[in-house]
Amino acid sequence: MSTADATPAGAAAPSVWTTLPALYRLLVRTQISLARLLGIGALGALVIALGALVSQGDDPTGAAGDVATFALGLVVPLATLWLGTSALGDLVEDRLLVYLWLKPVPRWQLPAAAVAATATLAIPLTAVPIGVSALIAGAGEIALEAFLAAILACLAYAGVFVAAGIWFRRAAWWGLAFVLLWEGAAGLLADGFARFTVVGWAGAILDSAPGSPSEVSAGSAGAGYVVLVAIAVAGWLAAVYRYKRGELD
Repeated sequence: MSTADATPAGAAAPSVWTTLPALYRLLVRTQISLARLLGIGALGALVIALGALVSQGDDPTGAAGDVATFALGLVVPLATLWLGTSALGDLVEDRLLVYLWLKPVPRWQLPAAAVAATATLAIPLTAVPIGVSALIAGAGEIALEAFLAAILACLAYAGVFVAAGIWFRRAAWWGLAFVLLWEGAAGLLADGFARFTVVGWAGAILDSAPGSPSEVSAGSAGAGYVVLVAIAVAGWLAAVYRYKRGELD
């Protein structure tokens, strides 16, 4: 694909208020499938079931914090990986991205729509069950922080995995290795490594709740809000760069 401007000479570019929502709706529709909804829904149901299970223990708040940490470290990234890498990656694999690329639309809009669509689907399927799980466990004092941590983690992972989907072939497999090795094992085992992970900063937000010490915390909750948004923006910019500069089939 050529990287030349696809807007015809003398033609007025469509309004962002028209094109961006249209791209967003298109990508939401392409990401929704029965298999994805059932698979991610099953993960959310597991989190809620764990919340019900730990409600019978002696320390429901601590146990609910452990469930939230587990969900932030595994359920949220896996769900967002499944959605994010396919948002643009499927279009690349199917050689359909060229048809969107030729539209007279600023190059930043499609990656932005992909990140927004991914987060839109991932948040209700993961963040809501995490918050509900804390409430069912009888740990309402951590439910808000768990919910907010999951929302910001979904947004950050959406940026990372949308970028991966347009940069790498078989991005889902690379993303799975990233989740299990970088976000999971390294973040738990290496001292100080959490500050280089999404789950570490999500854990910092969770850790701000009273009585909920997170196993993985990168720093202060205030920094967590800023860093997770910055990761989302960085992923979006990486996707924009590839979309504008790369040779896409």
